[in-house]
Amino acid sequence: MKFAAYRHLGHRRVQGYTESSAIGLLHAVDRYQREAGISGPIAEIGVHHGQLFIAMKLLQQPGEAAIAIDLFEDQEANIDKSGQGDRDRFLRHLDRWTDRTGLVIHQGDSTAIVPGDIPAMSNVRIFSVDGGHTQEIVLSDMRLAEKSLADGGVVIADDVFNQQWPGVCVGTVHYLEQGGALVPFYIGHNKVLFTQPEHAERYRRTLDAAYADKTMTAVFESTFVGHPVSILVPVPKHPVHIARRSETVRTTYQKVTKLLR
Repeated sequence: MKFAAYRHLGHRRVQGYTESSAIGLLHAVDRYQREAGISGPIAEIGVHHGQLFIAMKLLQQPGEAAIAIDLFEDQEANIDKSGQGDRDRFLRHLDRWTDRTGLVIHQGDSTAIVPGDIPAMSNVRIFSVDGGHTQEIVLSDMRLAEKSLADGGVVIADDVFNQQWPGVCVGTVHYLEQGGALVPFYIGHNKVLFTQPEHAERYRRTLDAAYADKTMTAVFESTFVGHPVSILVPVPKHPVHIARRSETVRTTYQKVTKLLR
């Protein structure tokens, strides 16, 4: 499967900052949506060279649009110098790993977009927000994503807890405190996932179950701006920690211990 090849190897050949584990989280969201019958376009603000967008495109369902929003060559508008995407590199990587079916490219300032400017961008099922990293831009992008989202869709916000970009956290908190209609439900791999309140708990429990047996990841419950969230925490790469997370290892250990008594 091309998605699996890209997730585990191909994304490393595309310049960017997305972890393979974050692509795994994206895949878990996509599986839930397919089972729940949630469909619609995919979209990303801040595609850079396409590292995450290509993974989203490989999960595209028939008839769905794929919307890429970036400043690209308009770098004079990149006030915080985050990203600095390149349209030609993006398209080369896209053609290497997938195709241009349903592709819609919007080059320009995301804060100047209002609903309706991009006709295909309505009822979006997965919307990645990774554009400008100032609090003002993040607040604007989150509001645009909210207005463009399908019922049961998910917004994947990047760098919310990245210490290099404190404005992202501030803008996200302002979104939640100033009447944002979406709520956070999952935090992990430098991403925070949002959806409508009525869908949040089902997403949480489904993703919790998907990560329950992962030996390299632990799941904890917490809150973010008053909303319950699950948090994915990497398990230290030490044999003892990994063994404690493995059902097979624990079962084998118990059997051997019983035989030795």
